[in-house]
Parts: sequence; C-alpha cells; structure tokens
Amino acid sequence: MGRSAIANGCYPGRYLAVLGRLGYEVNGIDYCKQVEDMPAALKEMCCRVGAFWKTDFEHFSPERQFDVVASFGFLEHFDNFEDMVRKHAGLVCNGGYLVLEVPNFFGAFQHWLHANFDQQSYERHYSPAMDVENLARIVEREGFAVLYKGYFGDFDFWTEHQERTFLEKVLLTVHYRLRPALRRILARDNKTYSPFAAAIARRQGIRRHAPAESPEIG
Repeated sequence: MGRSAIANGCYPGRYLAVLGRLGYEVNGIDYCKQVEDMPAALKEMCCRVGAFWKTDFEHFSPERQFDVVASFGFLEHFDNFEDMVRKHAGLVCNGGYLVLEVPNFFGAFQHWLHANFDQQSYERHYSPAMDVENLARIVEREGFAVLYKGYFGDFDFWTEHQERTFLEKVLLTVHYRLRPALRRILARDNKTYSPFAAAIARRQGIRRHAPAESPEIG
C-alpha cells in the first residue's frame, strides 16, 4: 500500500499536488466550498486521491492516520494553536512526518513591518504561533523528533489591501523599490526578516497504515 498525506486548509491544493507527484495518496480538509472540486482537479494531475472533507478542523476526527500531515498558513490564526498542533500530531502514523509551516510575523523586522504597514492582517495573526521554538516544544512533548525548525526564504514582505495614510503609501513604495537590493545584500533563512517559518518532525516508531478509504466529501 502506498503512503498517504493530508493537508489541513488544503485549498487551492498547490502543496497537495507536489505530494501527489511524489507518489503520496492525497487527502485534504478545508472549510471552503471549493474543496469539493479538488479530487477531480488532482486526478487530472495524475495524483492518487483519497478522501476530502469540507469541515472545520476543530471538529475533524477521521478513523485513520497518515504518513504526512501538513498545514501551510493555518496555525497562526489560532490563539489556541497548541491544541491545533496536538490535533495535527494525532493524525500522524508511527514513523510518519508532521510539517507545520507559517508566515513569519514573529521575527523582529517582519513583526515591525506587519504591525506598522499591514495592521489588519497583523491583527488576524497570533505571533506566538509563528515562533518555531514553540512549535518544536509542543511536538517533542507529543513524542516526535524534530528534524527541522527555522525561518527560511529571501527577504520579502507583502501586505493585504487596507486604507493607508499618504506617508504609509510613500514608505511602502520606498520599501518595494529597495527590496531587490535588500535581497542581494541580506542572507537567506534569517529569523529577523525571512518571510516563512516551519517545523518538521517525525513520530517515533514503526510506520503503520489504516485501511484505505474511498474518495468522499464529508
């Protein structure tokens, strides 16, 4: 039986498509209606498709575990992120992998930029959930070995649309013009200014599988 992967907050599916091309059976959870269209789209990409659930992750309780459990840009929206991490961990089979990726609003420079120029988005994110040391401590307590914890990528900064003062618009314009030079000067993978963070861990033990499920939307 092949290996399986599940992504939480899976729409639009770019990460599941990568896992599918690596040979994993792909499964997903998302609250948005578009998740109903994902099995057909992934099959067109020649991915092996498992089950997809249109549901709230907090109420999600499947009767199986997976070789890879991943979320990309999910945990930072919860002040009870520790509970969310533990719930992710509970879906990982013995010997399986947990991949938790978040944007980096925690590093000093990224924190300052978002707090001052992206306030509405900043207020929807919970900074402690973007501290990879926090994520690593939680998964270690759940019996995982941490394989990677860090901040990665060239310097970048993006904003969501919101009303801004004239001065804020000027400063953002200056920033965007300086960004190519900053990318050449600043080293990659830095906690202070890299745009992404992640913790990757493996559950100790021998890999095991639950019976395969037929594709469904629940």
